[in-house]
Amino acid sequence: MTVHPDWVLLVVAVLATLALAAIAVTTRRRSSPRSTAAMWCRVLAALLLVGVALRPGSADIPHSDEAAGAEVIVIVDRTTSMGATDHDGKSRMSGVTADLVSLADAMPSARVTVIASDNQARIALPPSTDPAALRTLAETLGWRETMNAAGSDIGMAEPLARQMLVKARDSRPTAKRYLVYMGDGEQTASSAPHSFSDISGLIDGGLVLGYGTTSGGTMPIRPGATEKVTRNGSPAVSHADPQALRTMAEQMGGRFLQRNAASKVTWWENPLQQPADPQPGRTRHWAWWFAAAALVCEMADAWLSVRAWRRMRKDVA
Repeated sequence: MTVHPDWVLLVVAVLATLALAAIAVTTRRRSSPRSTAAMWCRVLAALLLVGVALRPGSADIPHSDEAAGAEVIVIVDRTTSMGATDHDGKSRMSGVTADLVSLADAMPSARVTVIASDNQARIALPPSTDPAALRTLAETLGWRETMNAAGSDIGMAEPLARQMLVKARDSRPTAKRYLVYMGDGEQTASSAPHSFSDISGLIDGGLVLGYGTTSGGTMPIRPGATEKVTRNGSPAVSHADPQALRTMAEQMGGRFLQRNAASKVTWWENPLQQPADPQPGRTRHWAWWFAAAALVCEMADAWLSVRAWRRMRKDVA
């Protein structure tokens, strides 16, 4: 535990003043009550002046409605279809990378958890307040490597995301909670996608970002590869499904945005939208109260001293 030097000064000053007062009382036991009262006025004044030297005060913390310190759960579709090159001529995952970097820049104080979803859902980035860690993950995440296209469920990560949101609610109940889904919406599994309706009551805002086109694109087996994913001996084509993503956004009570190079993501906290010269919090200083009280003590001491002087002259006369 670190002790502030001012508190050390206060304790030493108080002890020294009380010690001097005790010595004075011991040596002046036969003094008049007025003389003793004057002495205690001086002791109290000395203590109050120590308080003035410490410059006590309190500050108003500026209130902000921004999402500083928010909990952000990000689900990233990492299935093979995210390698399709129909996102402004690049892979869909390249759009995810850019948006994750944008999130790190826009909400640097948020605690971000990233869930990767392919053939299973897992934590790719544990809860972190380090924007650099999110940027590093964004640049290295990639998509699931495969030679042959296989079925995938766009809602596979919902149970894990809900679990993380519940933990966030229980551990930090006052923090705002947000869910971001990044994917193409292509549901190739035979079953219907898992619903996100149960998440709506756990979040303050939801955002579903869609990548790719309905006309589709072919998929390299891995980032930088020329070999394509095939189906029945021919290059497989993945088709994005914006309608499935709109349905997901409606279920969680959020909004859907189809991503491309021209569009911008509006996150919940954006430094560019904040005032250029924010007003600092007001500080209240309490030292003058101590000084005023010390003045009262000194005035009382002067009055008692004058009375004692007059009585002494009267006795002499």
